[in-house]
Amino acid sequence: MKNLQTVLQGIGLTLANVLQVRVYLTRFEQDYAAMNAAYASWFPAGRRPARTCVGVSGTAKGALIEIDMVARR
Repeated sequence: MKNLQTVLQGIGLTLANVLQVRVYLTRFEQDYAAMNAAYASWFPAGRRPARTCVGVSGTAKGALIEIDMVARR
């Protein structure tokens, strides 16, 4: 999330501009609850963007989680 926040800042945006988030977990059953709690801490309650969270068999470079965002200027 910090990396994504840095990318957004680089183009003059913040997490407040995020409309949608996609989360990919390689260990869905083990990591979903912790990811969900961590994710919620980045956005104010009632102002969280739409989100999809899916289990996958692999991500880039063997990461356990991958996140992408769609933001609007």
